[in-house]
Amino acid sequence: MTALIAVYTGDGCAGRCDAKCYNAWGPECNCICQGGNHGAGKQEAIDNTREMAESWLEQARASGQQIVHAELVIGAQHQPLFSLGGAP
Repeated sequence: MTALIAVYTGDGCAGRCDAKCYNAWGPECNCICQGGNHGAGKQEAIDNTREMAESWLEQARASGQQIVHAELVIGAQHQPLFSLGGAP
C-alpha cells in the first residue's frame, strides 16, 4: 500500500495517508490529510498531497505533534519533467 505522505515522531510513525484513505468509500478520515484525499482516487490524491503537504505538517505541529521526519512519495514531491516509462 503506497503511502503518499507519512510523518514520524520520536515514537515512530504518527500518521500517514495511503490507499486506505484515497480509495475510501466511507465518510470517516483519520489520517494526516485530514480528509483532503479521502475517496479522491490516487492521481487526485497525489496532486492534493503535492499542494497541501506543507500545510498538513504545519497543522500537525500546531496540534502538538513533535514531528521529526516526514516522507512524501516521489510523485507527490514535484511535477516530473518527463515520463520514466518506455519511449513512444
